[in-house]
Amino acid sequence: MAKLTLILQSSVKEHAQSMDALAFAKAAIATGHTITCVFFYRESVNHATFPAPTENEDLITRWDAFSQHNQVPLVVCHTVAERKGMEKFHPSFEASGLTALATAMANSDRTLQF
Repeated sequence: MAKLTLILQSSVKEHAQSMDALAFAKAAIATGHTITCVFFYRESVNHATFPAPTENEDLITRWDAFSQHNQVPLVVCHTVAERKGMEKFHPSFEASGLTALATAMANSDRTLQF
């Protein structure tokens, strides 16, 4: 089975795209694939906003549950987040840079972008 890296770029406001990525991630795990990390980049860094706005809590709770259950790190690009003025990150997310993404991609068979 394949090792996958997922990159999200859509804002949490684009709820359907985040849910599509989450559904894909769950299906990939269920069929025996491994996900090295889910990297939140560009507009998707707002998934890691802390404290989470009420309208985003359910989505973040779902990503957190997926991460905890499957031991998949949720990595948010700290450089983009800092440019957007984010100072604190939700505890489910690990703040890192593009080096973490490059490492995950190097250790994966495929990289998919949502």
